[in-house]
Amino acid sequence: MRNWLKKKDSELSAFVVLVIMLSLLGSVVWQGSQTVFYQLAKPRMVVIDPGHGGYDPGAVAAQDVYEKDLTLQVSQRVQYLLKLNGVEVKLTRDEDEDYVADGATGRDKKRSDLNVRIQLAQEAKADIYVSLHVNAVTSGLNSGAETFYFTRSASGKILAEAIQGELIQIPGMNRRMAKPADFYVVKNTSMPAILIELGYLSNPTERAKLLREQYQEELAQAITQGIMHYFTQL
Repeated sequence: MRNWLKKKDSELSAFVVLVIMLSLLGSVVWQGSQTVFYQLAKPRMVVIDPGHGGYDPGAVAAQDVYEKDLTLQVSQRVQYLLKLNGVEVKLTRDEDEDYVADGATGRDKKRSDLNVRIQLAQEAKADIYVSLHVNAVTSGLNSGAETFYFTRSASGKILAEAIQGELIQIPGMNRRMAKPADFYVVKNTSMPAILIELGYLSNPTERAKLLREQYQEELAQAITQGIMHYFTQL
């Protein structure tokens, strides 16, 4: 009986060690997909634009949840992951700020802010421009991430489809397709540009997900993988 128990203890210990080793191996493989799997033919520069900021909170939900905060949080995660892949990254803002010109009013107020963001991308000689936003509607029923590109940009469409294709792999995500649009920032840049709506603040269930760090990380990983797939296709 004693020998039998020793044998079972030994088998259990071996099983535990095996589980731990497989877990560590999985972690190494995942890390490798971030740092080794993507091999770029040449250096790349990405400008990420966390939508809104400063005077402009963007969409606002209950309990002081602001679009401008969520876009910055996810942008910083994407920045980190892209840098792991050897990509140069510049954020148009890394704090709660805006670029409104002194004395600007009305529509010129917002346009002056966007023009500076576009200019930052031009000066950085960005290969692509990625603007992050969070959606909201009055019904509160819509959900899911959406990626938009300028109608007349073939490269923008390829980039948008690559990213949207990754976003829809997130468990529970609506399977939307990339769509053409004429947002100011996607049609006034000289490089391929896209705008991503990360989800809907107006949907209580999705709002709770957007506030969770784990979900923000899933979004950032999907966006990063889409960008890297785009670069490796060029």
